[in-house]
Amino acid sequence: MKHSVETLQVPSRALHRTLPCTLLLPTGRPPQAVVYLLHGGYSHHAEWAERVDLALLAAPWPLALALPEGGFSLWVHGHDGQHFEKYAAFDVPDAVERRLGLHLPREKRAVAGLSMGGFGALHLGLTYPERYAALASLSGAFGMTWWNIGRFEGSPFLSALGPVGSGTRAWVEPTATLARALSRVGLHGLPAMWLATGAEDDPGVTAAHRALHRALADAGVAHTAVEVPGGHSWDCWRQQTPALLAFLAGALQL
Repeated sequence: MKHSVETLQVPSRALHRTLPCTLLLPTGRPPQAVVYLLHGGYSHHAEWAERVDLALLAAPWPLALALPEGGFSLWVHGHDGQHFEKYAAFDVPDAVERRLGLHLPREKRAVAGLSMGGFGALHLGLTYPERYAALASLSGAFGMTWWNIGRFEGSPFLSALGPVGSGTRAWVEPTATLARALSRVGLHGLPAMWLATGAEDDPGVTAAHRALHRALADAGVAHTAVEVPGGHSWDCWRQQTPALLAFLAGALQL
């Protein structure tokens, strides 16, 4: 049975405004867990559900899917002072789980994303490992702190990243985020991780994916990192979303 779809308005204390969130709910049974799906750059909260039949793919599990709005924020505490990190990690779950009448433990909450949202899912999952049992990424833009799209004049990501050499870039760089997480909670306190990228993606995206995989392996962090057919496109993401959801449902013990 397919999930139902609605739009929830999320009042954010961190951002001092209200933003929309697409919410998919299992019909005929209460949800036992929530996955927070983060959109990519040049996208919006509703697009993943518009491009991929998430309602059908999530049907096997008592699982709610929440897709918040993130603009071009990278889902971090931006150089411009916009605290999308706290909004995504606290304000969105507060609103979603209040709507569902749930107060979920870490074991029943996961975060995932594609492209910019993959970067955000890794950042949130490692910055707040006590809040997420698992994180997953499709075509994660893990090189945003140095990649061309985060550097060119007029890039919409510059507000969040700041200029080249900024403290924000150094702070949100994935290996720095990983080092802080390991220092704070150790190997066994980290979320389960699944990372996939297209073998025909931009070389910068592929290089960043491989570099993160090496950093995780060198640190002894259990994770899955795969390269799959396809590029940085909805064709690839549509093909891989079932595997992403299956991984997360397993990690959430559904």
